[in-house]
Amino acid sequence: MTVAKLRRGRRIKGEKGQYAYGAPPYGWQAHKKELTPEDMEQAGRARGRQLRDEEGLSYREIAAALDAEGLRPKRGEHWHPETVRRMLANQSDRPPTLRRRERTA
Repeated sequence: MTVAKLRRGRRIKGEKGQYAYGAPPYGWQAHKKELTPEDMEQAGRARGRQLRDEEGLSYREIAAALDAEGLRPKRGEHWHPETVRRMLANQSDRPPTLRRRERTA
């Protein structure tokens, strides 16, 4: 019952346009129950996309380039290839928690 209540509460909060899903993803910060873009992290997302799309670098190479350029991850000292992959998985400019999730078969 507790899990169902929490899910329902998060769903209702999300329908109101508020944020209720834990730590904000890279590129956003929680501010007054809403996610707002964080400029330095948005620059990191844009640079990572540019390195992948225009230069065709691997996640490991992108991580090394972001470290060399002084762009830091949300947590930790250095980028990890899996962190880069997750960051680049969201193609839109909206946080992934505010998009409607599609069910896979």
